[in-house]
Amino acid sequence: MATVAGLGVWTTHFMAMIGYRPDLPIGYGGQVTAASALIGILAVGLPLAATVLVRSAALRAALGGTAGLGIGAMHYTGMLALSGCLQTQKPGATLAAYGVGAALMALGSGSRRIASSPRLSSVTFTLAVCGAHFVSIAGTTLSPLPGPVGMPGANNVLGIFTAMGAAILLIGALMTIIAARRFEAQERAHSTILATALHNMSNGLVFIDGSGRLGLFNDRFVDMFGLAGAALHIGMRADEVIDFVSAAAGLETEHQRSAAGRIAERLEPFRLAPVDYVLPNGRTVEIDSNPIAKGGTVLTFNDVTAERAARNEISELAFNDPLTGLPNRRAFRERKLAAIAGDAPFFLLLIDLDRFKAVNDTFGHGVGDKLLVHAGRRILEVVGGSGFASRLGGDELGVFVYGDAQTAMEIAQGIVRTLSQPFVLGEVTASVGCSIGLCSGDGVATPDELMQRADVALYEAKRQGKGRVASYRPGLLEATAERHRLEADLREALHRRQFHLAYQPIMSLETGEITGYEALLRWDHPVRGSVSPAVFIPVAEETGLILEIGRWVLEEACREAASWPKGRHVAVNVSSVQFRSHLLPSHLTGALARSGLPAHRLEVELTETALVEDGPTIARALAEIRRLGVKVAMDDFGTGYSSLAHLCDFPLDRIKIDRSFVAAAQADPHAHAVIKAVVALGRDIGIPTLAEGIETVEQLELLRGLGCGAVQGYLIGRPARFLEDEKVGKLVLGSIFAA
Repeated sequence: MATVAGLGVWTTHFMAMIGYRPDLPIGYGGQVTAASALIGILAVGLPLAATVLVRSAALRAALGGTAGLGIGAMHYTGMLALSGCLQTQKPGATLAAYGVGAALMALGSGSRRIASSPRLSSVTFTLAVCGAHFVSIAGTTLSPLPGPVGMPGANNVLGIFTAMGAAILLIGALMTIIAARRFEAQERAHSTILATALHNMSNGLVFIDGSGRLGLFNDRFVDMFGLAGAALHIGMRADEVIDFVSAAAGLETEHQRSAAGRIAERLEPFRLAPVDYVLPNGRTVEIDSNPIAKGGTVLTFNDVTAERAARNEISELAFNDPLTGLPNRRAFRERKLAAIAGDAPFFLLLIDLDRFKAVNDTFGHGVGDKLLVHAGRRILEVVGGSGFASRLGGDELGVFVYGDAQTAMEIAQGIVRTLSQPFVLGEVTASVGCSIGLCSGDGVATPDELMQRADVALYEAKRQGKGRVASYRPGLLEATAERHRLEADLREALHRRQFHLAYQPIMSLETGEITGYEALLRWDHPVRGSVSPAVFIPVAEETGLILEIGRWVLEEACREAASWPKGRHVAVNVSSVQFRSHLLPSHLTGALARSGLPAHRLEVELTETALVEDGPTIARALAEIRRLGVKVAMDDFGTGYSSLAHLCDFPLDRIKIDRSFVAAAQADPHAHAVIKAVVALGRDIGIPTLAEGIETVEQLELLRGLGCGAVQGYLIGRPARFLEDEKVGKLVLGSIFAA
């Protein structure tokens, strides 16, 4: 390119010189002529070729000006090659020639409009070359030398040079034409590929140029917004494009203004994060904008409906329980953090379904799952839209209630009521109920503290008998901590054998003899001292430690009783937890086998309240125990309810009249009547009676007169680790007869 451009300027100059002053015998020096051609290539061609590689307009103009000065230098050198005449040049004309060439070449190279137009650039280049030549010639005077001059063939050198230059120009022109056609073919191919790629993109694409007009769009954009057949064309203003798109999408006026504002914001010359927009047809489009350095913005529209649906589904799985559809533990944790960090008053309800395990065990986990679904729906109906209900796992649920304490308590009690109603699950009807721990968020600093308070309140609700609401109150946490310490001490007591049995005698009112002893569990703690059974037995039952403790009591009582006279039996209190564990029969057979005690000399005592809790299970256990030959007594008779029905439903060998009736019998006619009725009932159905809590001779005389079979109490003997003299019963009874 540099050679063609330089020789083109040089050839133009010398072809013009061939026709200049034919009246003079002008010749040209070969070396200087060749030097002018070289200057044309180096000073004109090279700077022009360099402008193609430069993007800066100022630098291109500088290179063009340099090429213009090169034209002047080539012309000046070419004029020095003249011989056979006198040459006079005006300095002003020479400088003007240099200036014309430099100015026009700088303009043609620096202007993007001229440089990008083949016609304008050709005209500018021609004017620069011709202008520099003719301005310089206008200031040049040639005159003949004095005397005759003969220079035949003097122009042969110039002819050869110009012929060579013309040939190079011709070859360069041909090469340029070939290259241009090849370039055009490549451009067409690239354009075809680009157009194909553009219109087959999965994304919609729009280009808005720097003047705010539509410069480009693809078929996907037309299809995405339903613009087929619309008058969308290149050159439209951006606001017109927005109007077309809004009308096609069926947007209302307010939505059109909103969309126009968002698109206008996207046309600003800075990058914005992609944003989702939901079309009226329900499709979700992600809009992204990319400013162009030369001006304008490329907008891309990506249909992300399926992607967003998948993401929402993943989020649904991450934050929702798949069984009930309620928010899960993770969502509950997020809500818990937000509630504690916020200013609005709130309450946490921790819900645990009662008897849910029995439903699973009886009807199967499929029914249990259905029950959880229905329970969740009932809770949502009570909580309403202002609260937040979630499933934490298993049969445990958590509810956030926003408002005052009265509102929270009303909702909690409403949940208790609705869950206490039977659930009809196909062919199965199940009843569960629930216990709720209620805790205020006031004064709570951490999520762990909130959960700890709610857990403690729930524990208290269950301890009070289930099916109720218990609110956290100051001191409850400390009481729970004390129970945990007591539990740890109970485990230690088992390991270190801190328990022992005390035996309280049972006397027959018919013979006055000691017929047996009730084994009573005692605990001597090294720090706490003597711990009452009323304190540690409930904790042992709640934690399940009663199973191991009860097994030890049976073993120890049977071992001790085996050394007593054969006519005496031992009575052992058995917890309802032991009956429901299915381990009691094996514990009984093991204790009897290891001690050698006959089964009929062992009597187990069960409270009436325990019978009511789980009647069918207890009845089956009692029947199995009696098949072993072990006797069964109902303790604390009359303190529960449906007592007469229990006498018919459960296989019993003895009825124990509660001490509260004995203590009040002399002063309270009602208590006296109860004792009389129970004794008579027992006699009629063949079940012996035993009265507890005998502390005075008057009480003993009363019971003897009513026909009670046996008694026990402080009058007969206090519980002791070693058995009292067996004559004590006869002495007491004898004193009554003597009186």
